[in-house]
Amino acid sequence: MESSLIYITILLLNMFEFLPGIVFNKGKHQYHFTCYNEGSPTDIQIIKLFLSTDNLKVHCFFRSENSDISKAILGIFTTGGIAPKMIVMNSTYNFDFHFNLSLFRNQLVWIIDIPRENITVNTDIAAVEQWIIKITMHDGLNIYDTEGTLLDLVREPVLQWSLGPIMNRTHIMELYPHVIDIIVTKCPCANDVALLGFILNSTYNGVYIGKTVSGFWKNNETVWYDMTDMIYTVLKDERKGLTVIDMTLTNHFLVILTSLGLFVSPDLRYPSTSPIQLSRADFCGFERDDYMKGKLWYNERCFANTESFEVDYITITFDRNRTLSESSSCFYSKEPFLHWFPCLTSTSKTTKYLPYVIAFLIDNESETGISLLRSQDTKNVFVSVSMLKEEKPSPRPKFPNFKFPASFSHPVGMVFHPRSHFLYVYGDQVWLSMDGGNTFDLLCDFQSNYARKSIHSFYTSDISFITENGKIYRTKAGLTRYTKLGTISDDVFTLYYDHLGYIHKLTPDDVNTGSSLQGSGTSGSIFGKPPDLGFETALAPQFVSSNEMLFFAFVPENQSSSTVYQKHFQNIHAGKVINYSKTGKAYIRKVFKHTSFPLGFDTSVVAEILEPFGIEEISDSPCLSSGLTISSNGSRFYTLTLTSQNPRQAFKSTDVEKTVVKPGHSSFLITEIIDSWNALSIATMPHTVKSTLRFAPNTWFLYNFGLKGGRNWNIHLRPCNYWFQAYDKNFLSLSLVEYIDVGNKADFEFTVIPHVTSSMPVQGQPLSVIVGNPMLLEVKTEGHFDINENYHLKIDVGSKFSHKGSTSLALVLWDASTDCLVTTLVTTMKSSCSYLRTMHHVPDADIPPEDWVSGVHEDSLGFNMIKTLPVNYRPPSNMGISIPLTDNFYHADPSKPIPRNLFQKSKETGKYKQCANATRREMCNCTEHQKGSHAVAFSDCKEKVHRFRFPVTQYPVLLEILNERGRFSVEPPYLVTVTEVNMRKNWELKQTVPESVKKLKTYLESRLKTPVYNPLGLNLSIRGSELFHFRVSVVPGVSFCDLADEFQIYVDEVPLPFPGHALIAVGTSVVLGGLIFTSFFLQMRNIHPCRALRRVIRGHTANHSAISINS
Repeated sequence: MESSLIYITILLLNMFEFLPGIVFNKGKHQYHFTCYNEGSPTDIQIIKLFLSTDNLKVHCFFRSENSDISKAILGIFTTGGIAPKMIVMNSTYNFDFHFNLSLFRNQLVWIIDIPRENITVNTDIAAVEQWIIKITMHDGLNIYDTEGTLLDLVREPVLQWSLGPIMNRTHIMELYPHVIDIIVTKCPCANDVALLGFILNSTYNGVYIGKTVSGFWKNNETVWYDMTDMIYTVLKDERKGLTVIDMTLTNHFLVILTSLGLFVSPDLRYPSTSPIQLSRADFCGFERDDYMKGKLWYNERCFANTESFEVDYITITFDRNRTLSESSSCFYSKEPFLHWFPCLTSTSKTTKYLPYVIAFLIDNESETGISLLRSQDTKNVFVSVSMLKEEKPSPRPKFPNFKFPASFSHPVGMVFHPRSHFLYVYGDQVWLSMDGGNTFDLLCDFQSNYARKSIHSFYTSDISFITENGKIYRTKAGLTRYTKLGTISDDVFTLYYDHLGYIHKLTPDDVNTGSSLQGSGTSGSIFGKPPDLGFETALAPQFVSSNEMLFFAFVPENQSSSTVYQKHFQNIHAGKVINYSKTGKAYIRKVFKHTSFPLGFDTSVVAEILEPFGIEEISDSPCLSSGLTISSNGSRFYTLTLTSQNPRQAFKSTDVEKTVVKPGHSSFLITEIIDSWNALSIATMPHTVKSTLRFAPNTWFLYNFGLKGGRNWNIHLRPCNYWFQAYDKNFLSLSLVEYIDVGNKADFEFTVIPHVTSSMPVQGQPLSVIVGNPMLLEVKTEGHFDINENYHLKIDVGSKFSHKGSTSLALVLWDASTDCLVTTLVTTMKSSCSYLRTMHHVPDADIPPEDWVSGVHEDSLGFNMIKTLPVNYRPPSNMGISIPLTDNFYHADPSKPIPRNLFQKSKETGKYKQCANATRREMCNCTEHQKGSHAVAFSDCKEKVHRFRFPVTQYPVLLEILNERGRFSVEPPYLVTVTEVNMRKNWELKQTVPESVKKLKTYLESRLKTPVYNPLGLNLSIRGSELFHFRVSVVPGVSFCDLADEFQIYVDEVPLPFPGHALIAVGTSVVLGGLIFTSFFLQMRNIHPCRALRRVIRGHTANHSAISINS
């Protein structure tokens, strides 16, 4: 019985492991595996794999502090036939690969060997996503998994360039005393690829850039380059005081702002063997002092599989007002960053009323320009949003300008969270906009401090702000709450998020990644113990209900106005937990600010009681044994009088800042002990105290949230309180890209599961849906709660117009703790063609891959359905089998003779493609994929095709469209055109055309000037012989994609034609010719056979007559 109960308990605890779909926030990531590339270092705490032109060979073993234990565990799993698998995923792709147990260097390890083409067939240099990998293994009810990354070293653009001479360790150490700040920029698609720059003081010159491919996980892994000389080459004579000021790595370019100018790299997708050559952007009227105060602004987005509407913009701002001789103090440009335009357009001839531009960003989703401005005369700070017309901001704003309150007096910058539409304006306050700059909400107020820099992680949705005094604050994208991570005491430092969201502290001489791994985005190992967010004042609790309590923060009368904010609840406290040293916890739901009432309490919070708070015992406060009378003294104070005169039941000095509480009445915070029987207090809810209150002994309580004897309460981050479930397996990746084609739609389902029980259910929907550009796509949502208070949300996204573009679709768990890994799920919705969306012809017969290799696949009658083409084969033309006229070779081999090449027209045609400039077939570099492809572009490589016996009649042309979500048959409105690429005839198509399709078919044929077919029920008949190569294309307008496919049919065993027709024709010609020749000969000899015949006939008649007479 006991064992059954244990089993049921374990099953219940693990049941969420078997929920359908993907469940996030189930706990901190545990790191069970250590994996590494063959030949790569193994001392990095996290899995960092690298893909080269060779196979990906990965070694894994079970992680343990003791190698013997690790081997023992591995042996146990192996004995049970259990091995892990590796999931490789990015925003559009995921696939599984399975490990095998092998002996490597006398050690048992799990090994996997994956050909590069099984992961990607592309080798071109382009902005490509860094893959997330997950090593996972199931053992009964236990699931072991570990995350890591996989970087393609072949395709990442910046890795293909030399940034200058490589510096040695000694030279780098010489720079340390001169470094006054550090800047870091990372590749938008591969955040582990980053560049680090030192900002130097005036005592040292030069531009020195460090490059990492592993996200700074190893201190000595960074390669340093000296770019000074190549910049001097551009500057010529101007060489004094050179240092880097700012730096941005876009998808295709590197932009470096130095103290002597702005420099732009060439397109990184087209590398050169020589070191990188920079070009300088000229800004008339700006000098070294201006560049020293310049800043670069960039809206970071990953443009993997770049669309025509996706382009990077960069802005440079100078910290000075524009003069009449200058067009602006802010300029922006789009790649390739050759031409720079003013951020603001104005026809005013005076600069007095022109606002000062603090920052300027291009919103790629809404196609707008967003300016953070400050008025020169009123000093007001506001945001202006303008539509882009011909890629230039319109003078008329899209929305009315948003004006910030006067309390926002020190604006610093503006930034979009990567791959999303969450816009942050920061300085001495942080403001958040979710609608592209139309409206803003206050996120936090740093009072006398200000945020000087922001850093982001797209993977964990983390946003951290580095303040001037070294304090670090963090929030999650879209959340209206934040927390404090800690304080960094280094004079020179910066922070950096790697691809998995781990935060790193970078100093000139060190990289701090933390001493232990505690999950993605975890920062505790860098900042130490989580900070206490409590503040030095007394709190007065006030019951609202049995499950809810108000806490008022006390502000003494003599508190200085400059420090009064230190006695206040702030926005940072929302979503946190108040912990009491005795016992008790309360979850802060909302922060209130009071302008004049109640007196002595400027702020308060409403909190849900998670655990009841401990009250004072009689031993701590003997006055609890007495009755209590509470009366107003005419001012803001209330007098507390004990009804008992027993000295053992008197007030004590330690009762100051304790709170008198009786449910149903106002609470009273004791501020002063007058004597043993009287005390002064202030009421939390004075408007409810209408008369003198009398409390009998043992009916009232004291709570001690004061400062006497030290503060015995604190405020900390609440543990993650929600599980987030996505039913689509594609959400293995936290950054999903979904394509919506013309007329198509996509649907998603999510469930929000409260992880902790709550007596106060969330008011309204716990999940907010935010669309970056609602005009692009049609988004419909439907949500409901089940009986377990789980929230289910269904989202339908459909195309609205035939307009290309992209927008973010963000799901925000607004009540989630910032301790959760996933509080925000951002999906990029593209109204465009997916690179994975293709059309395929479905062959009539399915031939296994191994039969294609052997070249033999027989049908039920013993007919081989595979034809191996002759070398340098070309199909016949309409002029005959021996006169090919096509340019396409099949099974090309430049070293072999070309058959059927006797006639001049055949010699003039025929061109190699893959084998151009090759002397033998091996030099054509044909891959297995190209050999099996039906595309005419790879005809040189094509060796084998489908073979059919003559005649081919009613061959079904079956077509289907494949995308990342599955496959479906091609049917109207996807009408098609069909062509034979080698211009052959002797084939025809038969179709059925429903009435609903006729009008569309007629219209398209008139526009395209070619026959258009209904793909549903389309049949092909061929009357010719040998190879026919067809191309089927979907008509334009019904899809963003150029959907097309090709297929080949080789018609064999064509019978010889019957000779009767030729013999009859020849015989007839001979007879007619003979008759004509005989007539001509008789005419020449004056012979008249007709006359002779008549004479013979007459003579014969006359003889018969004569005989009759004589007898």
